[in-house]
Amino acid sequence: MHTPIWELFQDGKENPVHWTDHTPNRRFAIYNPGDTRNPDDDLVLDKETGLIWPRNANLFIDPNTKANACNWLDANTTCRNFTFANRQGWRLPTVEELSSLVDTRNSSPSLPTGHPFVSVKFGADNPVYWTSTNSENPTGAAWFINLNGPNAGGGVGLSDKAGVGFVWPVRGGHGGVNWNW
Repeated sequence: MHTPIWELFQDGKENPVHWTDHTPNRRFAIYNPGDTRNPDDDLVLDKETGLIWPRNANLFIDPNTKANACNWLDANTTCRNFTFANRQGWRLPTVEELSSLVDTRNSSPSLPTGHPFVSVKFGADNPVYWTSTNSENPTGAAWFINLNGPNAGGGVGLSDKAGVGFVWPVRGGHGGVNWNW
């Protein structure tokens, strides 16, 4: 049976959601399960890829350190244990999945014009977002995305897994099944 991307399933049960097309960019649809004035609890459906993202690209703050960046292993663990909008099944996106949000015509952030996301990390500190994609050589590194844009020092790169990056989980798709820790 084909499952339409407009419905989510939790614990094997159908739980329909009401997506609203985002204007000005109809590539995205938004599901707001709570306070309509607070985008921090919203989900974003990318209708181009079928992936679901938290609208807030900076949800994770470590309660002990108050830092909002972590190493690669902690990023993976955080995503796997994440419950958001009453949904589980979140994971760290692959480099291809996170790259699918990048629009190289834009910078700071290099996201599509009219995107619905909030609290996206970019700027002078060159913040990076972790992906689940490992490097084959060196094996202690993983791929990241910097949303400053290619003309502003951003793009795709490798970082040591002990380094720090931001976490932007995703739901759906098929990535992340071959983690090599």
